[in-house]
Amino acid sequence: MIAGAAIAVLASVVLVGAWARAPRRHCFGAAGWSGLTVFAGCAILVAALQFEPPFLGALAWSGYVVAVDSAVYSIRGRSMLRSRPESFLWLAVLSIFLWLPFEWCNLRLAAWYRAGYPPGLERHILLGWSYACIWPALLETADLVLAGSRWPASSRPQRAAPGRSVRLSATLVGAGCLILPHIVPRLDAGEHLVALTAVCFLLLLDPLNLAAGRPSLWADWVSGSRARCAALALSGALCGILADCLNHWSEAKWHSISTLGAEWKLFVLPLPAYLLLPAFGLQAFAMHAFAAGVLKLPSVELPTWTAPRSDASHLAREGRNAGSPGSERP
Repeated sequence: MIAGAAIAVLASVVLVGAWARAPRRHCFGAAGWSGLTVFAGCAILVAALQFEPPFLGALAWSGYVVAVDSAVYSIRGRSMLRSRPESFLWLAVLSIFLWLPFEWCNLRLAAWYRAGYPPGLERHILLGWSYACIWPALLETADLVLAGSRWPASSRPQRAAPGRSVRLSATLVGAGCLILPHIVPRLDAGEHLVALTAVCFLLLLDPLNLAAGRPSLWADWVSGSRARCAALALSGALCGILADCLNHWSEAKWHSISTLGAEWKLFVLPLPAYLLLPAFGLQAFAMHAFAAGVLKLPSVELPTWTAPRSDASHLAREGRNAGSPGSERP
């Protein structure tokens, strides 16, 4: 437990440090301090109270998203929520539906169950609220990592784009990762295949995004850019650690019933599951890009790279374009 708390504190320090080291265009602001107060206050209440209201977890993550968005805005002068609120709203709505496939997988794999939630409509409202925070938290955190870190444009030579046969092979592997856990008997090996759900949609959808010209991590990789991939992977790890910590102290929470690594835990997640958190951050980006592109919805953007803070010409150029929400680079 002490080790888990230390890791959760370290995750928080990484985020605060990314913000503190970066030069800022604006102050953190009332919205940022309010969001941070809500997140910290809810976390303290969850840990201190024996019986807390079941909505505290979702409220804490709502405050977290507002605080991180304000931190990004203070650095860049633009953010997902403030610069493109309609895209952010669709991100939150899509987040609910993008999480449902994992709930469907759990019906077959029985990797976790929930307890402490009220019955009926109130339960579904609280769960929907919680699901609506997942993708905003992941992408906002990645945006903060990008904004607060030095990610120079890569000097690596561009590689040839993968051919149709390579993309098709990756998509078929992703489809196999999605289907296999549902056809293997759970009590034989199926429960150990739940890890495939952390990468199945990444392999399935990112090649389709590349082929359709949507934002694609594969496209980043072949172009020599690593920043967005690294930021999303770190975001998956940081958000997963904070979520597991907060979930552990909550009265209304989910419980892991996977036997794989069940004897080694920091909080609720088995330790092997922590290795999958970075992959889930990458997968979340691919799922959002696919869903928003297919449904023709306005989507939030993550820059593919961030210039070093010493690049004065880039900062000046950024200042002129700060009011343009369509600019990909920060």
